[in-house]
Amino acid sequence: MKKNILVQFSPVLVWLFLLFGFAGCIVDPIEPDDPIDPAPSVSEIPPIDYTPEVNDPVTNDFTMLKACVGSNSGDAANLLAQNGFLFNGDRYTKTVENVTKIISIWPSGVVKQGELYVKDEDFPVMMPILKQWMQEFHASSAFSKLVRSSYSMRVNGNNQSFDSYEAFISALEAISPNSNVSNISFNGNDIYANVYEIFLYMDDHMKWVELRIYNARAGQPVDEFTESDLEAADLQKNILISKVDYLTFRPRGFYAMNVQNPVSSGNEIPFVAQYQEPGDFGWFKLFYQTTDNLLAYGSIIWSGCGQLEFPESFKAGQKLNSGLPYPGQSKIAFINNGGHYCTVNTEHEVELQRIWQTLSKQVEFQHYYSNSHKKVAVYLYTPSVGIGDAADAYYLVFTEQ
Repeated sequence: MKKNILVQFSPVLVWLFLLFGFAGCIVDPIEPDDPIDPAPSVSEIPPIDYTPEVNDPVTNDFTMLKACVGSNSGDAANLLAQNGFLFNGDRYTKTVENVTKIISIWPSGVVKQGELYVKDEDFPVMMPILKQWMQEFHASSAFSKLVRSSYSMRVNGNNQSFDSYEAFISALEAISPNSNVSNISFNGNDIYANVYEIFLYMDDHMKWVELRIYNARAGQPVDEFTESDLEAADLQKNILISKVDYLTFRPRGFYAMNVQNPVSSGNEIPFVAQYQEPGDFGWFKLFYQTTDNLLAYGSIIWSGCGQLEFPESFKAGQKLNSGLPYPGQSKIAFINNGGHYCTVNTEHEVELQRIWQTLSKQVEFQHYYSNSHKKVAVYLYTPSVGIGDAADAYYLVFTEQ
């Protein structure tokens, strides 16, 4: 198992990040001559209710592990001991009815990750454990705060994915003891930046079932800004660059700037893009119309973390109580690494809706959008890739007035 959680992540988490993080069109860029389907019609989803995070009482495996993440490592150790787990110098173990459950927590200080797993067991032993952990998670208050979720399995050589917890559980119940199961997995994250994985993995070398909870920001403040520093001059520039957190969809500030020779015609911002694939070190650059007008520039590191070089800093915006109705992909859309607007499917349009719900409650965004006839552009910046961390990523949203 892993030792340094801040550097290494499971293949399942990396897969989750690649699947969701690049919002479809950014994983597989759409070139200008590619056919683009009409934007799907999507009902607006309910807005996120950002209530303070509260852990449930510890009554089962899930609530116990969830209580460990974000707590002091000493308190987590005491909690595990109270629930019958013995520390062996490296991890915590508990054996009940010949099944040994193992818990690892990292690091010292504030716990950012907890793993609970059973390994080297037969499928009929592991399957009930997987179901138990899924049911415990579903019954917890954390489940209702998910903003992303994915359910999948590979059984008898067939890959399947499911749109809901109910469909996933129904499929689990239909698996026979004689089935050839390669993997079964749930992945998701909530509005508090907790990333959850529950999976069963089987191959010739290793068989295990695992519950993992990870939060890179455990112990850190939820918001970067405590009060607005929006000024009247910020509303008089050409371009507004808004920053939205990838995991939580919370606003992370704005940057307003002027460009040379702004283009008044057309309904799209005239991006020019440069992108260096991160074999080890890469980068992206976005310009307005020509390379004389730099809009954003950031490094991208494989198995590391880059940083945004420009803009260098963001200001706090001013929040409103209510936002604007979601206008669809005719008014807001993703751009890919080539700087081209592209249309995404219904599943990934939920990302756009959440971004819209966040930004349309900001004074600065409402002002720029109300004075614009161009489509808002959303670019997902992923400074860490490969063995990366979704907590490093965020959306850069461009609005021209």
